[in-house]
Amino acid sequence: MIRYLVRAMRAQLRAGKSLYLLAVIGVALGVASVLAIQIINRNAVAAFRGSVRAVSGESDLTVVGQLPTFAESLYVVTLAQAGVRQALPIYRVNVAVADRDGLFLEIVGVDLFQPTGIPLDSVTGDVAAALRTPGWVAVTPELGRELGWRVNTAVDVTSGTSRSRLRVGALVDFKRIAPLASRKLAVMDIAQAQALFGTRGQINQIDVELDPGADRALVMETLSQALGPSVAVLTPGQREERAAGLMGAFRVNLTALSMISLFVGLFLVYASTQASLVRRRTEFGVLRSLGATQRQVFGLIALEVTVLGALGVAIGIPLGYLVAAANVDVVSNTLTNLYLLNEIEALTLPPWLFVSAAAIGIVGAVLGALWPSLDMSRRDPAALLSAFTLHERLGSLAAPLALSGVLVLVLTGGWYWLIGHEWQPAGFVLAIGLLVGIPLLTPATVQALASPTRVRRFSLDYAIRTLTVRLHGTSVAVAALAVAVSMLTGITVMVESFRRTVALWVETSVAADVYVTTPTSARSPAGASLDSQVVSAAASLGGVVSVDRLRGFLGYIGDRRVSVVGVDMGSALPRDRFPLFRGEAERAWHQVREAGAVLISEPLARKERLQVGDSVTLAGPEGPLNFAVAGVYYDYSTEAGAVAMDRRTLDARFGPGPINSVALYLEEGLDSEQFADRLRQALPGVPLLVRSNQRLRTEVMRIFDETFAITRVLQAMSLLIAVAGITLTLLVIARERVSELALYRSLGAVRHQIFGLFVGKGLMMGTLAIGLGVIGGLLLAAVLVFVINRRYFGWTIQVDLPLGILAVQMATILGATIVASIYPALRASRTPATQLSRDDL
Repeated sequence: MIRYLVRAMRAQLRAGKSLYLLAVIGVALGVASVLAIQIINRNAVAAFRGSVRAVSGESDLTVVGQLPTFAESLYVVTLAQAGVRQALPIYRVNVAVADRDGLFLEIVGVDLFQPTGIPLDSVTGDVAAALRTPGWVAVTPELGRELGWRVNTAVDVTSGTSRSRLRVGALVDFKRIAPLASRKLAVMDIAQAQALFGTRGQINQIDVELDPGADRALVMETLSQALGPSVAVLTPGQREERAAGLMGAFRVNLTALSMISLFVGLFLVYASTQASLVRRRTEFGVLRSLGATQRQVFGLIALEVTVLGALGVAIGIPLGYLVAAANVDVVSNTLTNLYLLNEIEALTLPPWLFVSAAAIGIVGAVLGALWPSLDMSRRDPAALLSAFTLHERLGSLAAPLALSGVLVLVLTGGWYWLIGHEWQPAGFVLAIGLLVGIPLLTPATVQALASPTRVRRFSLDYAIRTLTVRLHGTSVAVAALAVAVSMLTGITVMVESFRRTVALWVETSVAADVYVTTPTSARSPAGASLDSQVVSAAASLGGVVSVDRLRGFLGYIGDRRVSVVGVDMGSALPRDRFPLFRGEAERAWHQVREAGAVLISEPLARKERLQVGDSVTLAGPEGPLNFAVAGVYYDYSTEAGAVAMDRRTLDARFGPGPINSVALYLEEGLDSEQFADRLRQALPGVPLLVRSNQRLRTEVMRIFDETFAITRVLQAMSLLIAVAGITLTLLVIARERVSELALYRSLGAVRHQIFGLFVGKGLMMGTLAIGLGVIGGLLLAAVLVFVINRRYFGWTIQVDLPLGILAVQMATILGATIVASIYPALRASRTPATQLSRDDL
């Protein structure tokens, strides 16, 4: 059996290299898209885990604050609890390296003379000098080599508006214990870190090591009771789950998009397998006549497809890694911009990831070939040796398949309407139903549009009419391209609608003329404090009419991390910053200013199912704090959610704190760019990020476009697979219809007519696919905008059809199908009349 398999595959490969190559490409691209996303998703969480392990080592528990910092006195309380062997207080802060745009150090302040997870045995430098050298810091050798830093190099950094000088005292290779640790990790004495960048007596976390044999669950309960509600006691797994949860929706949606690419690739496997089996039906008829069983024939076909899938996997795995590597910077920027997670600096591929990719490719290929393989193996020898082909059966099945497609769409829609709308992943069920329904509707669509065509001459009319002659092959190719076009159209409509919505939101909410914050605001919102003298200087500069001061930090509602912001609600100016989605404006502003109520963002309202009049509970410095919800406002800055209140309320309930940014309203007619330049000149040497209204809007839209860059890669891969399907189908038709083409030549058809016939077929297949795909894409866009987006992200998106962009995309796809038709058309046009035999006549 194996010997025959090898010989048969060798013969088939010689007879149809292009056929198998296209099928392998389909599997490879599908595997690559799934693998690339899984690599990025895994390494996004691994980057967080690596930075934690580099400092915390294998700590059993970690105490973290419900607010950015908590009292250092809780460290003593932690040490006093039964079962605690040792505890390590930690202060963390991100600082910007002066004169190097976009470069941040992750400063970790620890007690260097306590046992830690830091590999001090690999230090180059003098750790003992950490206490006597002002600004002593240990950095990674990798960063030192990159920037030319050595032991004793002075480094100027900024935190908020304060500037400090650090001195490289040692080089520590954190990657020895955590290969994915950030190269920007830097360690210094905790007392120095607090004095330079924070508030004395405040820390961010406590790492806890337990006594051997201690009951971790019991110690967690004891610590929680002793430390109070201002902190949370977490296991390493729980910390990782929190980090993964921050970008959960982002990861799920990327995974779903990559699976569509794999789904489209299976059409290629299906089409190539079907074409191969139809050509080999006589071979299988002979095998059955000689005694081969149905199971043996099916096993033979399944083994061939498995080998084909393995070849696709062999190409798809390195291709997936290359795609991930090429897009890791884009995704990393998204994580730091939107989720404030660690950057992805290195990609690792554990063995199980290779195994899963292989399983996805091989199992996917077998599934794609399952139906034609079963159909062929079940036929009796007489049927296999007759001239009847599988293609001729689909015409009679077109109507039942279309009915099945309608039934799938009706059932999934009805299920969602009646019971599924409460289930978060229900939107993906709708999308799957839609993507399954389109292929089922395709044969009837092709038949209905092509059959009535009247043939007047050997031209495009004839090309359209003959699409139904090989309905099976053309339907599969049209369906594959239609699914890819649906994905492209749906995502394009969603992204462009979202972009338009965000642009309108920015126009209304970014109302001030100039915005002032610090370089560290991008990575450390709570630490990006503006000195009061800087705020006064900015407010007193000539031309300033009004100043809007903002204080913000990251807090928690239960386990959900949210942005907490306080602004001066005493004036009417902040109303533009909080356009209400729900609530009556005058009443809401009065409650926020006078009664200590809050406004919450739409994503938070949807995810926590909060309405106007409900109360929201935020973790406070001494325990939970309840606030009445006065209104829900549109917000597209974070999917996690935000709570806004009057700054007086924030100071009263959470304690006083520094201003993080200010918005300046200028006199009418004053140029904001010139004012920004004047402000920078008035405050020389102060690390400020001063942006005009227009520049800030441009920055917001740049981040938006960067966030969706990876989706365009997945779209391109799906389209590439689908267009390859057009080439595959036309090649199959050209090979199966050699006798028919020879007859055309013998009756006087010239080569350019045959060439035009096949290009016309490709053109019409592309046109039909685009028509089906656009309809499916608009429905998919509705699912993405109104179901998946709202359930996972919580945003209201105003639908906007980008007709110009869609027209360009469809024209490009149509052009690609024509190009894909050229090679099969050339092959077909070279068929000589001598290929016509007596049997054919």
